[in-house]
Amino acid sequence: MIPDLAAVAKRLVAGDSSSQVAASVVRACEQLTSHLARLVGEIGSRTLVARSVFLTSARFPWLANTFSATASAAEPWAALRAAMELQEPDTAREAFAGLLSTFIELLERLIGEGLMARLLMEVWPEVFSHTAKETP
Repeated sequence: MIPDLAAVAKRLVAGDSSSQVAASVVRACEQLTSHLARLVGEIGSRTLVARSVFLTSARFPWLANTFSATASAAEPWAALRAAMELQEPDTAREAFAGLLSTFIELLERLIGEGLMARLLMEVWPEVFSHTAKETP
């Protein structure tokens, strides 16, 4: 089973300032989506992020419209980074935990729990290494 995502978010998103947290969030999102694109393609990966951002914006309204599946390939994360930089670091971390949780739920529905756990372990082995071992 997936570990506590608030704790995962704290491990993945470092920094004391809003700009450091925003940069860490974008880096984590880039790592996950580039790895996932091998399975579902670039458009599929971006669509999952866009849907996750939309769903998470119900709890964090400032996230609305910060990511589009059709955003520029050169800098698809610019609006998300800018929105995160405007938040307090703890708020940005909490929003990232919500976004990550939503993304993982959607991904699990799409590819199944076992494959999702292996994907997370491949992207972030230091955080998710025990997850894949527990999943048949």
